[in-house]
Amino acid sequence: MTPEIAHLLRSLDAARHGALKKLDGLSEEDARRSTVPSGTNLAGLIQHLTFVESMWFEQVVAGRSAPRGIRSMRVDPSITLRQLRADYKASWAVSDEIIEGLGDGGAPVERNGKAHDLRWVIDVVLTETNRHAGHADIIREQIDGRTGR
Repeated sequence: MTPEIAHLLRSLDAARHGALKKLDGLSEEDARRSTVPSGTNLAGLIQHLTFVESMWFEQVVAGRSAPRGIRSMRVDPSITLRQLRADYKASWAVSDEIIEGLGDGGAPVERNGKAHDLRWVIDVVLTETNRHAGHADIIREQIDGRTGR
């Protein structure tokens, strides 16, 4: 793994933990509560980020079939916060395994007719994770005045 990819992976790992931390101390009900007209909620953001990890690393980079997880931010009531956390962490493990297996970055991947390297894909997921962690900060603050730090 190149130093640049290792740095990006450390940044992604910090963003992942930051997003997940937004759930700390919340009830199942509060994690599903939306404070915005779009209906976005903290549980849904974590579910969506699980999908993002799987789609980009498992499907796009590794060429596996359809990604695991659900793209939607609507979480089935039967899925607990414990399960959402576990699923998200499991997606990290698979993503990290794929990244580490590529060593210096592997072959470019194609997305929308353009070739991209692993650094680009990590940056896309890092940007998406940070973007949604920002949304989560706002929602968490509206729920209980905290940002989950």
